[in-house]
Amino acid sequence: MAHIIFAQEMYFPLQSTQALSGYLKRAGHTTDVAIGTPSDIVEYCKKHKPDLIGFSVLTSYRNHMLATVDELKEQNVDSILIAGGYDITFMPQIIEHSNLDIICVGEGGDPIVELADALDKKKDWRKLEVGNLHIKQKDGTIKKNPMRHWIMNMDEMPFDDRDIYWQKDSYFKDVPFTQVLAGRGCPYPCTYCFNDGYKKIHVAAGMKGKDYTNLRSVDHVIDELKMLVKDYGSTDFFFNDSTLTYNPKWIIEFCEKYNKEKINATFTVNAVIPELTEEVCEALASTKQCRLIRFGLETGNEQFRYKTLRKSVKNSQMIEVTDRMNKYKLRYSMQFMLGLPGETKELTWETIDMARRITGPRGVHGINIFKPFPGLEINNIGLELGQYQASDVMAPGSVAPPTWRKESFESTEDKNDVILPADEAYMASRKTMHKTGKDADNVHNSGYNYGKNVFGSKSMVYYDNYRRDKQGLYVLKLSRYSHLLIRFPGIKSIVEKIVEEFPDNFVNRLVWQFTESMLNLRVHAGVPWSFFVKFILFHSRKQIR
Repeated sequence: MAHIIFAQEMYFPLQSTQALSGYLKRAGHTTDVAIGTPSDIVEYCKKHKPDLIGFSVLTSYRNHMLATVDELKEQNVDSILIAGGYDITFMPQIIEHSNLDIICVGEGGDPIVELADALDKKKDWRKLEVGNLHIKQKDGTIKKNPMRHWIMNMDEMPFDDRDIYWQKDSYFKDVPFTQVLAGRGCPYPCTYCFNDGYKKIHVAAGMKGKDYTNLRSVDHVIDELKMLVKDYGSTDFFFNDSTLTYNPKWIIEFCEKYNKEKINATFTVNAVIPELTEEVCEALASTKQCRLIRFGLETGNEQFRYKTLRKSVKNSQMIEVTDRMNKYKLRYSMQFMLGLPGETKELTWETIDMARRITGPRGVHGINIFKPFPGLEINNIGLELGQYQASDVMAPGSVAPPTWRKESFESTEDKNDVILPADEAYMASRKTMHKTGKDADNVHNSGYNYGKNVFGSKSMVYYDNYRRDKQGLYVLKLSRYSHLLIRFPGIKSIVEKIVEEFPDNFVNRLVWQFTESMLNLRVHAGVPWSFFVKFILFHSRKQIR
């Protein structure tokens, strides 16, 4: 058998790692997880000598992965280094500019098992014909195996392996929610979502578009939930599917069987407003266990929602459906983004006003500072407007579309057509946040200069919207107070004065961090106060997501 260690920076049960571990264990291999700084991971891997070290890469933790890969190579750790995930799939060029040995584009379950099987049999891994794997050769060239069609019958897939985290640290037993994925994909072509770009990659490789969105059978999902309650004591399920209500027949059957099996656990689902019909809301309410329904408001202006985000949902539908959810006593959370490319301060205030209008007695808010993550179609709008700097959002080796303005390739200081705030303190703050070069926090030891590509560090992804125009910076500062503005509209004039006259500073960011974190933990993740007590007593030194 082969031994695989998955490496990550934070204490969070990554669902992708659990899924891959499930595949590997079913095939007879052993798995483990190493958590911490690059040095922590190097020491752990030296001790346990894995055949393969894997990274399931989220964009905000890409820099940690690259730094860890460098240190593993420098310390002569004799393991094969592989990375996968959406971030890698959208920018496969990363293997050419890093010390990774292999990357996986697309689904990784079967490919990682085939790789592990080959290592167990002592085969030359560089010669493997394993679909989805790009393999670096000794001369530095890349062997790019073609993408494979993913499994259509999802009931054939193993359940996620929760033990890889549960047996690692008591913290994971204290996490109050359990992540579940009932299917894959999303049927909508929204420009701001990874799903549209991810689908295009697979369609270009020969997949039929209709195959992109799929669900497990209701019985298969129910069996997993029953197992999680029985074996892990799960009390709250968080369905990570982009939408779980696009197939009304499926979700109504799910609710019926949830009731029949008397599953004693609450659950949260994502939905799209037109999907929440009378029948679907009635079914969800009948379970008496639907803790939260999350839907996308995205932006308060209908035309901006249609034309820029390609999301055909009317404000009148928002009002109608939130009234319906209130009627059935279903709690809901509206998700929206501030700092979108092309968004003005007037559009931002429209979004805040619309959120307040449909909050009602049961509504809460999931507010996101928009980030132009790799692979998003909407990024092109910001680049064509000159609101993004190309080095911030382009993957190394990418070829820019001819519509992108030449000015977006110049450094921020060299632009003369985008007016930045004159406030010296503000500009110093921005320069510190975007510091690059060998002394920057987000530069690792290899020659791969991802300091200029500022994605990859968690602080940047958490705090910035990456826009380089004056209105973009105004919206960024305004977003810090968005939770408060929805709840306390009387403070609008005070916030306007702060945003107009003062630079972004630690107070603004502290307001954002506190209001956003508390709502995410208390409402969206359903974290009870007892968790905070346990965390302070036993886990306070651990970096959590």
